[in-house]
Amino acid sequence: MSAFPRLHRAPGAAVPPARIVHLGLGAFHRSHQVWFTANASDAAEWGIAAFTVRSPAAARPLEEQGGLFTLVERGPDGDRASVLSNLVEAHDGSAMHRFRELLGEPAVAVITITVTERGYGVGPDAASVEEYHVDDIARLIAGADPVTAMGRLYDGLRHRHGVGAGPIAVVPCDNLPENGALVASILGMIADRVDPGFRATLEREVSFVTTSVDRITPRTTVHDLEAVRRLTGADDRSPVVAEPFADWVLAGRFPAGRPDWESAGATFADDVGPYTRRKLWLLNGAHTILAARGLRRGHETVAAAMADPVVAADVEAFWAAAVRHLPARLDLDRYLERLRERFANARIEHRLRQIQQDAPLKIRLRITPVLEAERAEGRELLAADRTIADAAALDEPIPRSSADAAQNERTTPS
Repeated sequence: MSAFPRLHRAPGAAVPPARIVHLGLGAFHRSHQVWFTANASDAAEWGIAAFTVRSPAAARPLEEQGGLFTLVERGPDGDRASVLSNLVEAHDGSAMHRFRELLGEPAVAVITITVTERGYGVGPDAASVEEYHVDDIARLIAGADPVTAMGRLYDGLRHRHGVGAGPIAVVPCDNLPENGALVASILGMIADRVDPGFRATLEREVSFVTTSVDRITPRTTVHDLEAVRRLTGADDRSPVVAEPFADWVLAGRFPAGRPDWESAGATFADDVGPYTRRKLWLLNGAHTILAARGLRRGHETVAAAMADPVVAADVEAFWAAAVRHLPARLDLDRYLERLRERFANARIEHRLRQIQQDAPLKIRLRITPVLEAERAEGRELLAADRTIADAAALDEPIPRSSADAAQNERTTPS
């Protein structure tokens, strides 16, 4: 029993109405989309109802706390804690009745998604995406509840259309290029198998927003739980620790409205593509190098690996190659300088083992495009070759080219 009072929402406290539904309740969603919403100028108008996808346990402590949780922004010189209150519902993903009920409300205007790359069934071609969703397609045809994120999203959108609740925006927030178009294509594929006429409805009633997201958010540890109790004087069973930096770039329409995320620092652009590549290659690509090379050299965290001159040299070499294939207007020198500062923050214990998960897919998305662009111009990229070799030694064979990636992903469990 904790000596500290349990964090809870006080009786009679103002609660923002649930106007955003989220799929994939986890630490990153709370450090990023919840934070941006809570810091928007119109935060009082936008509550979030979130659903897990894989782990029902994630919802339980948040449900007990009325959705409240502590966000600790961990900078190099200290911690800053704040309690965020815009998460107003937390549910196990199997609560499809409530999911449909929310999407049947015209006031619900936005669906956000954070399910990691794996949650989309992404592979080298459309066939692999269909294979990932084949069981859910059968469930949807049979009228049973789906279990994947995209299956549940399809089910909810179909219900929304059926009750005439109006248009809505779908906003995926995972590290995938053109993630809005990807979700549209997956839902279209499901519609073609389940109800071909519904594809046109999706195109007419749903806006698929493309995003680039950024905030380093390591897994919460037992030590973090204790630190939050000391810092706040409350027993929070589900706090989140993140770096102070946060970035969000979005492109797309919001036909039913949205929060004033710009007031919290978000950027709206006509084309997110260059920002996505900058982030995927420079931040995520460097993370992949740090994980593979760092683990092989005995390091456990990003900061420790970046402090190793051998590993840091490979990161710098990869960055030098990547920036040759990015627009100069993205202020790349400043971006890289900030990355060096962020990676050196030893108080953010971003575990390399966490980053190393799903290495084959991450290599294909983050490293291979730069490697192939360099080879197309007659240059080799030894930092990428060493990363691929180390990742393979740690886990499983890693693709060295897009063709190899396709073969690898056909035999790699999603």
